Parts: sequence; C-alpha cells; structure tokens
Amino acid sequence: MEHGFDHDLAVIGAGRIGLPWAAVLAAHAGFSVTCVDVDEDRIDEINAGDAPFAEPGLHEALAEGLRTERLRATTDASVVEDHRYVAMTINARRDKMDSFVQVVREYAEHLTGSQILINRTTLPVRIISRMQEIVGDVASEPPGFAVLPERLAEGKAVEEILSLPNIVGTNDQRTATAMRALLEPLGTEVQFTDPRTAMFVKLIDNSYRDALFAISNQIAYVADVLELDGHEAIALANADYPRNDIPSPGLVGGKCLPKDPHFLMDETICDQPTTPDLFNATRRTNASLPSYIATEILTKRPEKVAVLGLSYKGGVGDTYNSPAASIAEIIDAQGVSVSAYDPFVDGLDDTLETALHGADVVVLATPHAEFSDAVEQINEHAPSTAVMYDVWGFFDGERLDIEYDGFGIERDTAVAEPEAGVFTELSQ
Repeated sequence: MEHGFDHDLAVIGAGRIGLPWAAVLAAHAGFSVTCVDVDEDRIDEINAGDAPFAEPGLHEALAEGLRTERLRATTDASVVEDHRYVAMTINARRDKMDSFVQVVREYAEHLTGSQILINRTTLPVRIISRMQEIVGDVASEPPGFAVLPERLAEGKAVEEILSLPNIVGTNDQRTATAMRALLEPLGTEVQFTDPRTAMFVKLIDNSYRDALFAISNQIAYVADVLELDGHEAIALANADYPRNDIPSPGLVGGKCLPKDPHFLMDETICDQPTTPDLFNATRRTNASLPSYIATEILTKRPEKVAVLGLSYKGGVGDTYNSPAASIAEIIDAQGVSVSAYDPFVDGLDDTLETALHGADVVVLATPHAEFSDAVEQINEHAPSTAVMYDVWGFFDGERLDIEYDGFGIERDTAVAEPEAGVFTELSQ
C-alpha cells in the first residue's frame, strides 16, 4: 500500500476486539500493524507470541503476524504518527465517557490530515459528533474519520472478522476509498453509511438481542409464578410455528449487551417526555435475574452451594460483568459457603468433584458444552439430598438422581399421552 507512512495500521487497545483484528489484518491481509496499549505486561505477552486471553484462531494469527514481522506491540502512543490508519478499540464505560474523550484528545495530538482515524469503540450516537469535533480541534489537520462498529461474538472473533460484513460510516469519499482498501483484502462485504448511522446499527444489534432474551426471561419469571414449565412452553410455542423464534431463558452479561441498550436510550433521548422506554425495561428485566436466582437458591436454606460455571457465557472464560459470578457473590455475602468449577476460568481451586462435595444446592450457571457429560459426576459426588438448580434448562432432569429445579422449570407438569381409543366415542 503506497501512502508515505512506515506502517499501515495502529490499533489503540489490545483487548478482545483490538488484538484479534490487528492479528488477522497482519496474518491474513498482509498489513503492517502495531498494537498500542498502556498495559506493559500485555504488550510483553503479545511480543512474545502469547495470546493474553483465549480466542479460537488468535494464537495462530498472532504467531504468523510476529513471524512475518508484520505485527508488533508497544506502549508508546506517539507511534501512531507513522501509520496511515489509527483505530480506537478501547472500552468506553457508561460512567467514564469523559475518560474516553480524554484519550481521544491525547491521541488526536499525534494525527494529521493525511491519516484516517477509525472508531471501533461502542459509544452513544451523540458522542460520535463530539469525537469528530475534538479531533478536528486538536489535530494539526483533521484526519479522515470513519466509524467501523465491531459486531463480533467472543469465542468467534477471528472467524467473524473473516466472514461478517463490515459497516463503515464516513462522510467523505477519500476516507471511503481508504477504508475499502483496508477491508477488502479480508474478502468480506463492505457497506457504507454515515458515521452516526454506523454506530446506531451496532447499538441496534445488541439492544435487539437483549430484548429477545428479556422476552424469554420474562416468560420464565411468569412460569415460576404460575408453577408451569417455561422451557416446555417456549419449545411448544416455537415448534413448527413460523412466527416464533423465542430463545431459551438465561443470564445476560459481558461487556456489550448490558451496556449498549443504555447507550441507545441516553439522556438526549430519555429527556423527551413521550419517548417509549422499551430498552431500559428489557435491560431491567435481564439485570434483575442474578438477584432473583440467588434469592430462589437461598430460600432452600443451603449451607453450601456449588456453582458450575463462572464466565458470562458458554464456551469462554471471560468473567467480566458475569451474572454467574454475581450469583455466587450474592450467595457468599449471605454467609453461605460457595464452591465453583469452570473449565475455562483459571484460578479456581475446585475440581468438579470437590465443588460438588457436600453441596446442598448445585447451580448450573453457565451452559458450557463440557457440562453435558457431568451428569454421572453429579449423581456420584453430590449428596443424595442436594437440589440441582438449572438456570438454563441445560440438563435432562430425568437423568439426575437428585431433585431438579431451575429458572422457569417446573417438574411433573407433563400430561401423559392418552391411550389409543380413549376418544373413540367423541370422534364418532
């Protein structure tokens, strides 16, 4: 790529979005990429070829980028001056938006009009215009500006970087042409819009998913009150019915889904007196689930609770904003002994066997596929008087030797099929 810079792309923030994207662009698209982060230990790990977190395909892409010397990492913020593209991929918390704006201001001092600034950080739509204004005021000349929302699922980041369409928001043709040159080598579709709409799309993605989960969780809450099986009801409602696709009830956590609906309903929108409040309502529904489940468990008066799974979703080891971990913390705060086992989370003392030993209640909190084979161990090592509380409807309760309960689960509600001939008289 001919552009007069020493390197192609600087990625600010070597986290779960920035690092996989940087490694894939270096390994698969042949770009010269620099990761910039304030965490010295993380930078050392990356330069040594060690992925700082588990993500399928990341280790291989990282190794290839380092082998070809197309990927490097540093804490030196000034290196962005030597890159045609500079991408922001840092986490912006709702309560620390001013901190994000300050980081933008600091990096803008190194930018010129011949560069392209790419925002991949998820923000309220109103912050996009503010970000552009700050960069325009601070940079020696305003760089090209693009919003490229990340829409990746943790555990599938590398796969989806190479497959999902990219939505690019920009208002000028030079930046659009440059963004196409950056993204087309990945072989993915590139769709263009304006910067604010691009960010709006990202917030729609996660607000929609959060709302879907809130519907299924509300169904499970109602099923608990009515002493019905919500999982069975959802399965029947979905079965061969083209207008339903209701997900299973369960916990909602991580960085994006608990945050993005609030960004979509920030104060500039909620100040309007006639604004519907759907996304705040769905967020409250999902956010209330850890307390509700912990209370349900505590009403069983356990002395020890074994929690199976502490990460925020199945198949990953990330405990950031994990509802499963919140359940364990709430129970522990009530003076109940808590043991935990998670095959993806480091630093836990318990094996599955030791976690189960002496537990009055066993909680399936995270639906790791690895727990599919745990029924025999639960039957062998959990006390016969224990109760299984299944948050996800993950287990077949008929296979367990202990009492089976859970969120939206009610046992013995099924009605047996009528014997042949029972309705003969009615049908004649």
